Amino acid sequence: MTARLHVLCVAGSPSAGSHTRALVGHIGGLLEQRGFESGLADLAVLDLPRSHPDHYWSEAPHPVGRAREFIEAVLAADALVLGTPVYHSGYSGLLKNAVDLLPSDAFAGKAVGLVSHAGGPRGSATACEQLRQVVKALEGWAVPMQVSTVSADFSPSGRGGDRALDLTGPVHARCEELADQLAAFTRAMRGRGAGAGAGSAVAGATAEVAA
Repeated sequence: MTARLHVLCVAGSPSAGSHTRALVGHIGGLLEQRGFESGLADLAVLDLPRSHPDHYWSEAPHPVGRAREFIEAVLAADALVLGTPVYHSGYSGLLKNAVDLLPSDAFAGKAVGLVSHAGGPRGSATACEQLRQVVKALEGWAVPMQVSTVSADFSPSGRGGDRALDLTGPVHARCEELADQLAAFTRAMRGRGAGAGAGSAVAGATAEVAA
């Protein structure tokens, strides 16, 4: 039996029970419906150490166990979802520190979905656009669809007041499309033989998504 593909959802908010965590969790659930296994890296509770250039350039494993576990989880994932709150029209420093812990090819051969949440008027797309450059620098492929939310897109789920995306609202359809694209890109990139380059794999996935 072929092992299921694994997606790691990274919540880049420093707040426990954040909208960002709910959003990446929602995307993870949609990918589970599409045959993936999903995991969550909630940066609010991981307590990762500060990144340092000595570790970035070193080939030795990171000396802090929490950082090693996070790096290994990213490298082991077939796909990623990066989620961030919006601070001063940018992505969070907590997420920046986390990606700075990673080797420069950490996203190689991986499709990445980008989502963000802003507390005010809808305008969090800028943070996703900034993260596209980060994904490119780490040799990954950000899928075309991205999702930006505001507080009005969520409602209490009834389980201890946890936030949940409103399934009747317009954002849910975008989440579905993001999950479809991430699944298609990941299967195309993981399904190609060793002789096929990443560019041809992405071109094939783009054709599949557009079909």
